[in-house]
Amino acid sequence: MKDLYKTLGVSETADEASIKKAYRKLAKDLHPDVTGDDKKKTERFKEINEAYAVIGDEQKRKEYDRLKHAPVRPDGMPEGFDAEAFARTFGGRARTTAGGVEVGGDFDMNDLFANLFGGGGGQAQHPWARARTRPVRGADIGGRLEVSFAEAALGAKRSVRTGSGGTVEVSIPPGVESAGRLRLPGQGAPAPGKGGTPGDLYLEIEVRPDPFLSRQDDDIELALPVTMTEAALGAKVEVPTVEGPVTVTVPPGTSSGARLRLRGRGVKNADGARGDQFCRVEIVTPKIKPDDAETRRLFEEIAKRTSSGPVRKF
Repeated sequence: MKDLYKTLGVSETADEASIKKAYRKLAKDLHPDVTGDDKKKTERFKEINEAYAVIGDEQKRKEYDRLKHAPVRPDGMPEGFDAEAFARTFGGRARTTAGGVEVGGDFDMNDLFANLFGGGGGQAQHPWARARTRPVRGADIGGRLEVSFAEAALGAKRSVRTGSGGTVEVSIPPGVESAGRLRLPGQGAPAPGKGGTPGDLYLEIEVRPDPFLSRQDDDIELALPVTMTEAALGAKVEVPTVEGPVTVTVPPGTSSGARLRLRGRGVKNADGARGDQFCRVEIVTPKIKPDDAETRRLFEEIAKRTSSGPVRKF
Protein backbone atom coordinates (compact mmCIF):
# COMPACT_ATOMS: atom_id res chain seq x y z
CA MET A 1 0.00 0.00 0.00
CA LYS A 2 1.36 3.40 -0.96
CA ASP A 3 2.25 5.59 2.03
CA LEU A 4 1.50 9.18 1.04
CA TYR A 5 2.88 10.45 4.34
CA LYS A 6 6.22 8.86 3.54
CA THR A 7 6.10 10.45 0.09
CA LEU A 8 6.01 13.89 1.74
CA GLY A 9 8.33 12.90 4.58
CA VAL A 10 5.85 13.60 7.39
CA SER A 11 4.26 11.49 10.10
CA GLU A 12 0.66 10.34 10.06
CA THR A 13 -0.03 12.64 13.00
CA ALA A 14 1.40 15.72 11.27
CA ASP A 15 -0.84 18.77 11.39
CA GLU A 16 -1.98 20.74 8.35
CA ALA A 17 0.76 23.37 8.71
CA SER A 18 3.53 20.73 8.88
CA ILE A 19 2.20 18.94 5.81
CA LYS A 20 2.00 22.19 3.86
CA LYS A 21 5.52 23.19 4.92
CA ALA A 22 6.97 19.82 3.87
CA TYR A 23 5.16 19.97 0.53
CA ARG A 24 6.37 23.49 -0.22
CA LYS A 25 9.99 22.58 0.50
CA LEU A 26 9.86 19.50 -1.72
CA ALA A 27 8.02 21.37 -4.48
CA LYS A 28 10.68 24.08 -4.40
CA ASP A 29 13.58 21.58 -4.54
CA LEU A 30 12.02 19.33 -7.20
CA HIS A 31 10.33 21.92 -9.42
CA PRO A 32 11.27 21.47 -13.11
CA ASP A 33 12.67 25.02 -13.10
CA VAL A 34 15.31 23.74 -10.66
CA THR A 35 15.87 20.17 -11.83
CA GLY A 36 15.69 20.77 -15.56
CA ASP A 37 14.99 17.62 -17.58
CA ASP A 38 15.79 15.11 -14.84
CA LYS A 39 13.04 12.52 -15.45
CA LYS A 40 13.35 10.85 -12.05
CA LYS A 41 12.97 14.14 -10.20
CA THR A 42 10.11 15.17 -12.49
CA GLU A 43 8.32 11.93 -11.59
CA ARG A 44 9.05 12.56 -7.92
CA PHE A 45 7.63 16.08 -8.32
CA LYS A 46 4.44 14.57 -9.72
CA GLU A 47 4.25 12.10 -6.81
CA ILE A 48 4.48 14.78 -4.12
CA ASN A 49 1.77 16.80 -5.83
CA GLU A 50 -0.50 13.75 -5.99
CA ALA A 51 0.23 12.98 -2.33
CA TYR A 52 -0.49 16.55 -1.24
CA ALA A 53 -3.72 16.58 -3.25
CA VAL A 54 -4.95 13.81 -0.94
CA ILE A 55 -3.48 14.36 2.53
CA GLY A 56 -3.46 18.13 2.11
CA ASP A 57 -7.26 18.01 1.89
CA GLU A 58 -9.04 17.34 5.20
CA GLN A 59 -11.88 15.21 3.80
CA LYS A 60 -9.71 13.19 1.41
CA ARG A 61 -7.11 12.63 4.12
CA LYS A 62 -9.73 11.30 6.51
CA GLU A 63 -11.01 8.80 3.94
CA TYR A 64 -7.47 7.80 2.95
CA ASP A 65 -6.51 7.17 6.60
CA ARG A 66 -9.63 5.09 7.14
CA LEU A 67 -9.01 2.86 4.14
CA LYS A 68 -5.27 2.71 4.76
CA HIS A 69 -5.75 1.05 8.14
CA ALA A 70 -8.82 -1.02 7.31
CA PRO A 71 -8.57 -4.85 7.24
CA VAL A 72 -8.52 -6.39 3.78
CA ARG A 73 -11.65 -8.28 2.68
CA PRO A 74 -11.43 -11.64 0.87
CA ASP A 75 -12.10 -9.85 -2.42
CA GLY A 76 -9.03 -7.68 -1.93
CA MET A 77 -10.92 -4.51 -1.06
CA PRO A 78 -10.38 -2.63 2.22
CA GLU A 79 -13.07 -3.35 4.82
CA GLY A 80 -15.83 -0.75 4.56
CA PHE A 81 -14.86 0.33 1.03
CA ASP A 82 -17.84 1.91 -0.73
CA ALA A 83 -17.49 2.97 -4.35
CA GLU A 84 -20.10 5.71 -4.15
CA ALA A 85 -18.52 7.27 -1.04
CA PHE A 86 -15.06 6.94 -2.60
CA ALA A 87 -16.21 8.68 -5.77
CA ARG A 88 -17.88 11.52 -3.89
CA THR A 89 -14.80 12.10 -1.72
CA PHE A 90 -12.33 12.13 -4.59
CA GLY A 91 -14.39 14.17 -7.00
CA GLY A 92 -16.35 11.66 -9.07
CA ARG A 93 -19.79 10.11 -9.19
CA ALA A 94 -21.15 6.58 -8.92
CA ARG A 95 -24.40 4.73 -9.63
CA THR A 96 -25.58 1.16 -9.15
CA THR A 97 -26.29 -0.88 -12.29
CA ALA A 98 -27.28 -4.43 -13.01
CA GLY A 99 -23.65 -5.34 -13.43
CA GLY A 100 -22.39 -3.66 -10.27
CA VAL A 101 -21.26 -0.07 -9.77
CA GLU A 102 -20.26 2.34 -12.50
CA VAL A 103 -18.06 5.26 -11.50
CA GLY A 104 -17.44 8.35 -13.57
CA GLY A 105 -15.66 11.67 -13.31
CA ASP A 106 -12.61 13.52 -14.53
CA PHE A 107 -10.32 10.65 -13.53
CA ASP A 108 -9.70 6.98 -14.16
CA MET A 109 -10.84 5.04 -11.08
CA ASN A 110 -8.39 2.21 -11.81
CA ASP A 111 -5.46 4.60 -11.86
CA LEU A 112 -6.65 6.52 -8.82
CA PHE A 113 -7.16 3.40 -6.71
CA ALA A 114 -3.87 1.92 -7.93
CA ASN A 115 -1.99 5.11 -7.03
CA LEU A 116 -3.47 5.20 -3.55
CA PHE A 117 -3.54 1.53 -2.66
CA GLY A 118 -1.06 -0.17 -4.96
CA GLY A 119 -3.81 -1.91 -6.94
CA GLY A 120 -4.02 -2.32 -10.67
CA GLY A 121 -4.70 -5.47 -12.67
CA GLY A 122 -6.32 -7.46 -9.88
CA GLN A 123 -8.67 -4.72 -8.80
CA ALA A 124 -9.62 -4.05 -12.39
CA GLN A 125 -11.86 -7.15 -12.25
CA HIS A 126 -14.07 -5.73 -9.50
CA PRO A 127 -17.45 -4.31 -10.59
CA TRP A 128 -16.60 -0.80 -9.26
CA ALA A 129 -13.46 -0.69 -11.41
CA ARG A 130 -15.38 -1.12 -14.67
CA ALA A 131 -15.68 2.64 -14.88
CA ARG A 132 -17.02 4.49 -17.84
CA THR A 133 -14.86 7.58 -17.62
CA ARG A 134 -13.92 10.49 -19.75
CA PRO A 135 -10.27 10.68 -20.91
CA VAL A 136 -7.96 10.99 -17.93
CA ARG A 137 -6.87 14.51 -17.02
CA GLY A 138 -3.28 15.26 -16.03
CA ALA A 139 -2.46 16.15 -12.44
CA ASP A 140 -2.40 19.73 -11.19
CA ILE A 141 1.02 20.79 -10.00
CA GLY A 142 2.20 23.64 -7.83
CA GLY A 143 5.29 25.80 -7.77
CA ARG A 144 6.70 29.03 -6.40
CA LEU A 145 7.42 32.22 -8.33
CA GLU A 146 9.66 34.83 -6.71
CA VAL A 147 9.22 38.38 -7.96
CA SER A 148 10.87 41.66 -7.03
CA PHE A 149 9.13 44.39 -5.03
CA ALA A 150 8.95 46.54 -8.16
CA GLU A 151 7.49 43.70 -10.29
CA ALA A 152 4.80 43.12 -7.68
CA ALA A 153 3.97 46.84 -7.52
CA LEU A 154 3.86 47.49 -11.28
CA GLY A 155 3.19 44.07 -12.83
CA ALA A 156 5.53 42.23 -15.16
CA LYS A 157 5.92 39.30 -17.53
CA ARG A 158 8.06 36.27 -16.70
CA SER A 159 8.87 32.95 -18.38
CA VAL A 160 8.18 29.89 -16.23
CA ARG A 161 8.68 26.15 -16.70
CA THR A 162 5.50 24.14 -17.29
CA GLY A 163 4.64 20.62 -16.19
CA SER A 164 5.50 19.29 -19.65
CA GLY A 165 9.02 20.72 -19.46
CA GLY A 166 8.44 23.65 -21.80
CA THR A 167 8.20 27.33 -20.95
CA VAL A 168 5.33 29.79 -21.05
CA GLU A 169 5.14 33.53 -20.48
CA VAL A 170 3.02 34.50 -17.49
CA SER A 171 1.66 37.95 -16.68
CA ILE A 172 2.19 39.03 -13.08
CA PRO A 173 -0.75 41.29 -12.23
CA PRO A 174 0.11 44.69 -10.71
CA GLY A 175 -0.46 44.93 -6.97
CA VAL A 176 0.08 41.22 -6.27
CA GLU A 177 1.24 40.29 -2.76
CA SER A 178 3.07 37.34 -1.23
CA ALA A 179 0.90 34.20 -0.97
CA GLY A 180 -1.05 35.35 -4.02
CA ARG A 181 -1.77 32.48 -6.42
CA LEU A 182 -1.65 32.35 -10.21
CA ARG A 183 -3.46 29.61 -12.13
CA LEU A 184 -2.18 28.60 -15.54
CA PRO A 185 -4.83 26.33 -17.12
CA GLY A 186 -3.46 23.37 -19.05
CA GLN A 187 0.16 23.96 -18.01
CA GLY A 188 0.33 21.23 -15.36
CA ALA A 189 1.27 17.57 -15.74
CA PRO A 190 0.48 15.98 -19.13
CA ALA A 191 -2.43 13.54 -19.33
CA PRO A 192 -1.32 9.93 -18.69
CA GLY A 193 -3.32 8.56 -21.62
CA LYS A 194 -4.60 9.53 -25.05
CA GLY A 195 -7.33 12.11 -25.34
CA GLY A 196 -6.82 13.57 -21.87
CA THR A 197 -6.06 17.19 -21.13
CA PRO A 198 -3.10 18.44 -19.08
CA GLY A 199 -3.66 19.55 -15.50
CA ASP A 200 -3.25 23.12 -14.31
CA LEU A 201 -0.16 24.83 -12.94
CA TYR A 202 -0.57 26.84 -9.75
CA LEU A 203 2.15 29.32 -8.84
CA GLU A 204 2.38 30.79 -5.37
CA ILE A 205 3.81 34.30 -5.45
CA GLU A 206 6.64 35.29 -3.12
CA VAL A 207 7.53 39.00 -3.19
CA ARG A 208 11.21 39.68 -2.48
CA PRO A 209 11.51 42.54 0.07
CA ASP A 210 13.10 45.81 -1.02
CA PRO A 211 15.93 47.10 1.21
CA PHE A 212 14.41 50.61 1.37
CA LEU A 213 10.78 50.54 0.22
CA SER A 214 7.81 49.00 2.01
CA ARG A 215 4.14 48.71 1.13
CA GLN A 216 1.10 50.04 2.96
CA ASP A 217 -2.00 49.06 0.95
CA ASP A 218 -1.55 50.91 -2.38
CA ASP A 219 1.01 53.36 -1.00
CA ILE A 220 4.76 52.93 -0.66
CA GLU A 221 6.73 54.12 2.36
CA LEU A 222 10.38 55.22 2.51
CA ALA A 223 12.40 56.33 5.54
CA LEU A 224 14.36 59.39 4.35
CA PRO A 225 17.38 60.39 6.49
CA VAL A 226 18.40 64.07 6.12
CA THR A 227 21.04 66.16 7.86
CA MET A 228 20.18 69.00 10.22
CA THR A 229 21.49 71.45 7.61
CA GLU A 230 19.29 69.96 4.86
CA ALA A 231 16.27 70.07 7.17
CA ALA A 232 16.94 73.66 8.24
CA LEU A 233 17.91 75.19 4.87
CA GLY A 234 16.04 72.89 2.50
CA ALA A 235 17.54 70.56 -0.08
CA LYS A 236 16.92 68.42 -3.13
CA VAL A 237 17.50 64.75 -2.36
CA GLU A 238 17.53 61.74 -4.69
CA VAL A 239 15.33 58.89 -3.43
CA PRO A 240 14.56 55.39 -4.76
CA THR A 241 11.14 54.47 -6.22
CA VAL A 242 9.83 51.33 -7.95
CA GLU A 243 10.60 53.01 -11.28
CA GLY A 244 14.08 54.21 -10.36
CA PRO A 245 15.55 57.21 -8.53
CA VAL A 246 13.74 60.57 -8.53
CA THR A 247 14.50 63.90 -6.84
CA VAL A 248 12.37 65.08 -3.93
CA THR A 249 12.42 68.61 -2.47
CA VAL A 250 12.91 68.95 1.28
CA PRO A 251 11.39 72.35 2.23
CA PRO A 252 13.37 74.65 4.57
CA GLY A 253 12.50 74.13 8.21
CA THR A 254 11.32 70.53 7.76
CA SER A 255 10.84 68.65 11.03
CA SER A 256 11.60 65.01 11.72
CA GLY A 257 8.54 62.89 11.00
CA ALA A 258 7.29 65.04 8.12
CA ARG A 259 5.95 63.01 5.18
CA LEU A 260 6.84 64.19 1.69
CA ARG A 261 4.45 62.87 -0.96
CA LEU A 262 5.38 61.68 -4.43
CA ARG A 263 2.01 61.45 -6.17
CA GLY A 264 1.36 58.48 -8.42
CA ARG A 265 4.56 56.67 -7.43
CA GLY A 266 2.87 53.92 -5.43
CA VAL A 267 1.40 50.50 -6.27
CA LYS A 268 -0.53 50.15 -9.52
CA ASN A 269 -4.11 48.81 -9.39
CA ALA A 270 -5.78 46.57 -11.94
CA ASP A 271 -7.62 49.61 -13.37
CA GLY A 272 -4.34 51.48 -13.88
CA ALA A 273 -4.75 53.87 -10.93
CA ARG A 274 -1.80 54.18 -8.57
CA GLY A 275 -1.15 55.00 -4.96
CA ASP A 276 1.49 57.46 -3.74
CA GLN A 277 4.95 57.17 -2.24
CA PHE A 278 5.57 58.85 1.10
CA CYS A 279 9.07 59.79 2.23
CA ARG A 280 9.15 60.03 6.02
CA VAL A 281 11.86 62.50 7.11
CA GLU A 282 14.30 61.35 9.78
CA ILE A 283 16.73 64.07 10.87
CA VAL A 284 20.19 62.71 11.61
CA THR A 285 21.79 64.64 14.49
CA PRO A 286 25.59 64.95 14.32
CA LYS A 287 27.72 63.80 17.23
CA ILE A 288 30.07 66.43 18.69
CA LYS A 289 33.37 65.21 20.06
CA PRO A 290 33.97 66.11 23.73
CA ASP A 291 37.12 68.07 22.87
CA ASP A 292 35.56 69.95 19.92
CA ALA A 293 34.81 73.21 21.71
CA GLU A 294 34.51 75.25 18.51
CA THR A 295 31.73 73.11 17.03
CA ARG A 296 29.88 73.17 20.34
CA ARG A 297 30.17 76.99 20.43
CA LEU A 298 28.77 77.25 16.91
CA PHE A 299 25.76 75.09 17.81
CA GLU A 300 25.13 77.19 20.91
CA GLU A 301 25.25 80.32 18.76
CA ILE A 302 22.82 78.80 16.28
CA ALA A 303 20.51 77.89 19.16
CA LYS A 304 20.49 81.50 20.39
CA ARG A 305 19.80 82.91 16.94
CA THR A 306 17.06 80.46 16.00
CA SER A 307 15.27 80.18 19.34
CA SER A 308 11.50 80.55 18.94
CA GLY A 309 10.50 79.75 22.47
CA PRO A 310 9.61 76.37 24.03
CA VAL A 311 8.99 73.54 21.57
CA ARG A 312 7.39 71.26 24.15
CA LYS A 313 3.98 71.95 25.63
CA PHE A 314 4.04 69.36 28.42
